[in-house]
Amino acid sequence: MLATRCQVYAKKYAATRSTVSGKIVDGVTNMMNTKFFSRLEFERMYLANYLDQEVKIARKTFWFMEFMRWFQFIATTILQIGIIIFAMKYWLAGQITVGSFAMVTSLALLIINDARGLSRRFLEYFEYMGNISDGVGIIVRPHEVVDKPEAQPIKITQGEIEFKDVNFKYSEGIQVFQNLNLTIHPGERVGLVGFSGSGKTTFVNLILRMYDLSSGKITIDGQDIKECTQDSLRAQISVIPQEPMLFHRSLIENIRYGRTEATDEEVIAAAKAARAHEFISKLPEGYQALVGERGVKLSGGQRQRIAIARTILRSSTILLLDEATSSLDSVTEKAIQASFETLMKNRTVIVIAHRLSTISHLNRIIVFDKGLIIEDGTHEELLRKKGHYSLLWSMQAGGFLPETEDNGILVSP
Repeated sequence: MLATRCQVYAKKYAATRSTVSGKIVDGVTNMMNTKFFSRLEFERMYLANYLDQEVKIARKTFWFMEFMRWFQFIATTILQIGIIIFAMKYWLAGQITVGSFAMVTSLALLIINDARGLSRRFLEYFEYMGNISDGVGIIVRPHEVVDKPEAQPIKITQGEIEFKDVNFKYSEGIQVFQNLNLTIHPGERVGLVGFSGSGKTTFVNLILRMYDLSSGKITIDGQDIKECTQDSLRAQISVIPQEPMLFHRSLIENIRYGRTEATDEEVIAAAKAARAHEFISKLPEGYQALVGERGVKLSGGQRQRIAIARTILRSSTILLLDEATSSLDSVTEKAIQASFETLMKNRTVIVIAHRLSTISHLNRIIVFDKGLIIEDGTHEELLRKKGHYSLLWSMQAGGFLPETEDNGILVSP
């Protein structure tokens, strides 16, 4: 019973050790921020506090384990001495022979030593169980979004997206959409506009089924995405995120991740279309150059161009762009826009943008405000309405929208 308590101590120690490791990784990852704000001493003290906690928990764990080892040693020693004294008493009384005395004491010592070794293994076993249970508890946590047992692969051919009476709120109880109805027709190029927190990114995440709806349904080409497998859904939708995510692998591997069976020529063609070939060619190792963890060896614009090349290579029916050119300079952005024109042909495209100039040419612009669609139309139509979008267009500074409303100038209808 005492040995099982070792599992509790070991689990707590493993959790503390994981926390400290996470804090150290976080500190190293944000080293530039630490230098920019002259917070080296602050970070030392911050990490020292967590390290002290780890040492405190470790000391309790190791002292308990050491106590258990000494307890086992003393208990078995007392048992050995007791058996020898007990056997000697019978031998002195003439109730057993010398041979019996030797046999009893030898067998007793052998069994007790084996039992002591077994108890030590039990102690180590519960220690390992405590360490493993901390990690397994995270790995085996149930998924929030799961496929139905009878789910079938989705087949996207046209790219029509329809929201039908969609209600959605996050697990924290934050309501985002209420009775949202919207249809995006095949081949339509749609821009999503609104302040931060208005629901644009959530709208895109729901199409990818990153979350399940509270009620209502989303269909693509008439197929309810909840009735289809997640892998088949996401395999037929291309996404260029605002923050490009790259593996610590070569450039050619990162681009080919969009379509793993693509040839080297196809990868290079995609890189040229994304205006990435030029900077890749200047690298000593070219397409075989490693990008570093999360692409730290590349600039923000270079990472974004790799992400765009990866998506161009994939060439899906539906294309989602979340501030895809936010990390690019105006010259490179203008060059890539030409590539986007080719990429967007015969595809349903949804673009999230704060730089309104990047979506003014699209077929349709949808304006979100606090989870509601308050305006819908082309750039020219919305400007003529002199409504919310028109105010956003006049308020944008340097081509970008402000983060929030300015003194209540914009009011939802």
